[in-house]
Order: sequence, then C-alpha cells, then structure tokens
Amino acid sequence: MQTIAVVPVKTLAGTKSRLAAALDPGERRALTLATLRDVLAALDRPGVAARLVVSVDPAALDAARTAGALALPERPGGGLNAALEQARDREEVGRADALLVVLGDLPLLAGADVSALLALADRPGTAVLAPDRHETGTNALLLRPPAALPFAFGAGSLARHRALAAARGLAVREYRAPGTALDLDTPDDLALLDALGGVRPGLAPAGSAAPAGEG
Repeated sequence: MQTIAVVPVKTLAGTKSRLAAALDPGERRALTLATLRDVLAALDRPGVAARLVVSVDPAALDAARTAGALALPERPGGGLNAALEQARDREEVGRADALLVVLGDLPLLAGADVSALLALADRPGTAVLAPDRHETGTNALLLRPPAALPFAFGAGSLARHRALAAARGLAVREYRAPGTALDLDTPDDLALLDALGGVRPGLAPAGSAAPAGEG
C-alpha cells in the first residue's frame, strides 16, 4: 500500500493563540515549526510514498522542503478542510492507495504510530481515525482510497468522521496512543506534555533558566 501523508499548517502569525498565557508569539512560532519538523520526521516511514505540507505560511513551506517533503501553497481564505481538498486534488495523491492526514501539532508522534495507522488500513474501503485526548477531535485520519469520504475537521470532528464513514459503508478502525492523542492547543496540553516527560519542541524545558547573557 502506497500512502501520501498530508500535514496542514496554519499561518504562523499569531499561531496557537490559546497558548498566549504560557508562551509569547515568538515561542509559539518556534513551537509550531519545531513540532512540524518532528511530525515530518515521524512520517518518514516505509509505506509513506510522499509527505506533503499544505500551508499559506512561507516558513512552514520552507520547513517542508528542508525535510524533503512536498510544499503546497494553500489557497487563502478556505479553511482547513478546503486546504485538505486542495491537497487531495494533487496528481500524486490520486495515484496513491491511501491518504493519511496528520495534524502538525502532535509533539509525541512517533514512527511506530504511523506504522500502526498504516497497518489498520489493511484493505480498501477503510477509514482509520485517531481521536484527540478529549475524544472529540480527529488528530489523524487515514483513508483508503484517498477519496473515501469528505473531510470534516473542526470542533466535534470525530463524530462527524464516524458518521460519514458509516454512511458510506466504510470499515472504521480507531487508533489511540499518546503520540496521536496529544496536540498542543492550550496551557493544559503543555502541562500534560511536561508531565509525560516530553520535550517542548523548539523551546527550553519548562522551568529551565535562560543561559547567562540571554533572556
């Protein structure tokens, strides 16, 4: 099975505004870019034929190219689902057996998570859903074939994706692991990352002092 992995990334200007109480704008930008690099590294696995980042932000697209991934400038104003449809229209996606969407803010995502998602899509007519830790959102979605169902990301997307898959007669598989469940949207998410012993990508560890002469 040949899979194309797509990672959507919002503009870095004002990114992760719900983290404003914990991080300044520069830190939030650094966190977003570093987490994206880690996600792309995790996606560099057997079975993933290509990785594609879709974004309006030039820095995110540059990070994709540096990682050896494809960079797709997003048409502005359409939102997340429109950006994913734009990616799905790419010729290489149409030729693939499956499409894997992974959100770009999963700091614990590991290559083993990606391999497990691919293994669950063991036959055509399958949708694999990876819920967020609140069991409401969808942090990863694997579709075999790529056009198996419409994208329905946003608040409450897990239930919508389940319903869309059921209506189309797809086999629905669900994958749960820390690597796919934890996304970084709020200070509580950062606190959980610290509690799990994770590293804040692009940032000094929580509670660490700045080196002498910095800060």
